[in-house]
Order: sequence, then C-alpha cells, then structure tokens
Amino acid sequence: MKLIEWLNEGDVAVRYWVARDLLEDPKLAKPFREKIETEGWGQKYLLLRDSKTMEWGNGIYSPKWISTHYRLLELKNLGLIPNREYEQSAQLLLDCMWQNQGLVRKGRYQDMCVSAMILSICSYGKLLSEKLSEIVDYILKSQKEDGGWNCDRVSQKSSLHTTLSVLEAFREFEQNGYTYRLEDIRRAIPGSEAFILRKHLFRSCHFGEVIYPGILICPYPTKWQYDILRALEYFAKSGYAFDARMEEALNILIGRFDQSGKMPVKKAHPNLVFSEWNPDDPKAESTLTECWWF
Repeated sequence: MKLIEWLNEGDVAVRYWVARDLLEDPKLAKPFREKIETEGWGQKYLLLRDSKTMEWGNGIYSPKWISTHYRLLELKNLGLIPNREYEQSAQLLLDCMWQNQGLVRKGRYQDMCVSAMILSICSYGKLLSEKLSEIVDYILKSQKEDGGWNCDRVSQKSSLHTTLSVLEAFREFEQNGYTYRLEDIRRAIPGSEAFILRKHLFRSCHFGEVIYPGILICPYPTKWQYDILRALEYFAKSGYAFDARMEEALNILIGRFDQSGKMPVKKAHPNLVFSEWNPDDPKAESTLTECWWF
C-alpha cells in the first residue's frame, strides 16, 4: 500500500493534513477540514467540553493534559475551523490566564511558554482583545541576548521549549491577520530561529552533547515540550529553506521509519490524557509530519 493511501485511512484531520501539506491541494483539503468538527478526534474532543462552564477537564490550565488550555491547543493543531465553542473557551482561557498585563502576583509574571501558547490559541481563533497586544509586548521585551526566550526571567540563557513556543505563536499571530507590532515581531524571529539552528536542533553549543533525552523522543500529541520533530514542523510550516544544521536531526528521524515507510509514535508525556496512543503502532500523525521534508 502506498504511504499516501495509508495516511488517508486515518482520522479526518490526518486526511486534511495530507491534502494541505503533502498534496498542497486547498480544494481537496477544504471538505476534510470542515469535517473535523463532526468526525474523529475533533468531534471527540468537542463532546468532552462542558457547555455550562466552557471548560474541559474541570480546569483552565490544569489538570494536564485534559484541561481547557491543552484541549484548545490540540484542536488548533488538528486544524479545526474555529467555531463558537472554540472561541468561547479561548476567550475564557485568555481572561483567566492573562490579567494585570501578565502580573500573576507581586514579583511573578505569567510563564513565558504559557503566554506564548495562549497567544497562539487565541490568534488561531481570531479573538479581538487588547490582551493579545499586551502578550506581544510582554514577549518582545523579554527576548534574551542569544535570540531566544526563557520562562526564567532571571536567566540570561534561552530555552528551546520557550523559544519554539514563541515562534509558533508569532507565526499564528501573523497568519491570522494581526498587524500589531508586526515589524518588531519579524525582526525578532531570525535571531530566535538562529538560536535553535546553532544547536543543530538538539545539541549543546558548548560540548555537543544531546541537551536532554526527551528532545529526541517526539511524542504525539505535542504539548509545551520541545523536540526535534516539532522544531522541524515549525521550519517546514514557515517555509524555511533546508539548512545543513537540520541534517543530523533529520537522519535520526529517517532511521525510525519502518520498512513500509511508517514511523511508530513514541510514548506520550506523562499525566492525564483523553485516550492513549499505542506506542507500538505506526502513527499517521508522526509519519506525515516527517514526510514534509522528503
């Protein structure tokens, strides 16, 4: 069976990704995207939403990974056309998680990685709120000298986790038509992309060792944690040209394909989940993401 045919046996969201990203056929992709709300994983996630509280999992950010924040993140990544339920819950997330221009309490500001994910989720839903401009201001003024960002405001070094979350948020912000400080955002992006590439996506700049084991695991669905597949997905979706510093990470992923061209999904991040992804089964989601590069 050809790989495309196998991918098209998957969830309707996977069929949408195939048409959008591999076949690059917007007309073919459109009907699949429209079905995400009423079929497969998209429908299952929406049915878990409490219509009275507008929450998932009886919480805004916690419990992980079944809370409102992470359900919205997954629906965005599936490609759901933002509907009334998505917009209402995204507004609730924004109102609960972003107050006082990010000041959570005296001496403590909202986590940078969380702020970036909120910006991404709300930009995808095309929310109209001054709070989005405040988040942009907060992110831009917090960029480190090495080009990236870190949830630790005191640290002078950037974090791959936070930097990638910010880059994804900025891409979502621009792609959904927002113009606030857009030139400043565009000026901030090259330095943060360079920060990731200097590390060849996963190695320490100083000693060359793998920064941490999880960086190579690449579970699905993704959360806030950085990994090489998620980084490559960002560069692919951003239209970034191949860079030789990506090659080692790509070769690691190529080595995971089985003889039929499929890639098993790795163990998901620990915590509560809606449904377990079987780590022994080849997964269309992981396989398709890698196919963008070949």
